[in-house]
Amino acid sequence: MKTITTFALLLLVASIGLGGITNSASAQDDPAILLKLAKRAQDQISNQISENSPDKIKRMFNQGVHHVESLEKAIRADDVESAKEHFLSAMKVFKEISRNLSASDSVSQAESTAAATDVRNPTSDLKRLFAYVESLKNIAKKHDAAIDFSTLDRLFTTAIQQIRSNEYQLAFETLHEIKQEVIEVKKELRDKASQQESERAKHYAQKYLEQLDRLIEHAKKQGVSAEIIEKLETAKENLSSADNPAEIVKEIRKIMSIKDQFELTKNDRLESRVLQVEKIISRLAQVDGVDTDLLEDARSTLQSIKNLLADGEFDEANQQLRDLANQLKEIKNSTR
Repeated sequence: MKTITTFALLLLVASIGLGGITNSASAQDDPAILLKLAKRAQDQISNQISENSPDKIKRMFNQGVHHVESLEKAIRADDVESAKEHFLSAMKVFKEISRNLSASDSVSQAESTAAATDVRNPTSDLKRLFAYVESLKNIAKKHDAAIDFSTLDRLFTTAIQQIRSNEYQLAFETLHEIKQEVIEVKKELRDKASQQESERAKHYAQKYLEQLDRLIEHAKKQGVSAEIIEKLETAKENLSSADNPAEIVKEIRKIMSIKDQFELTKNDRLESRVLQVEKIISRLAQVDGVDTDLLEDARSTLQSIKNLLADGEFDEANQQLRDLANQLKEIKNSTR
């Protein structure tokens, strides 16, 4: 079998120059070293190729593998010239693949760097979100809704720090978290607003039931027909069982219709004034320094007025309401 001289082998290895693949070859007279070098190159290239590698790279690699297999057959057949040709072909293919992979890695790195530097400054987005969240805080405060904004405050602090550090991509991710948290806060606000609306409606219904009690009592004393009394009492039961704002409004409208139909609206204006006076007394009770004895007298007077309305004594009730309004005005002035 013919052999390749040491000098020729060294020239061969140097001419390939496959980036570190053949740089440690020792020159020997055994042609099997060609196969060893080729397979080492094949293994190294194989480790750099994945399923996501371009089809062109995969086809080139298959060509290189074919040359390595042909190299091995040529050595077994003692065909030195053919072995040398397949060796050179395989190494050239692997060298080309290595160069393409290196170029691809450089492009990917450049694209990643460009993408990172092209992310715009999200400060304007942050300001808009911050202003919107402040408006939500004001709404929550106005309606006395206990909403926890601590998570949003923490996220805003994080976003500000990221922007100051020019970490714009991270800042955008934090802004996304803020938007998701805002959605949850808005939902909680709606739920609490709905709950408060229901509570206000029930409170108003309770006050209206008190008025209706007085109206029914007055109607009985005035000799109103049993039919009308029955309608009013049925309306009272329906209103008592109503448990949502829409039902409460519906039942109150029915009661108003009954009152209009049977001309029982004479004391409505006085009843409205009674409600206003009750609100004034309630607000004064929350003011520091108010004389509690005077407020208790005012409550007692208001109950007397309600009794007068139930008895149909509208003129006397009207006079006491005027006196009570003046009394409450004096109490209010004394707190200033």
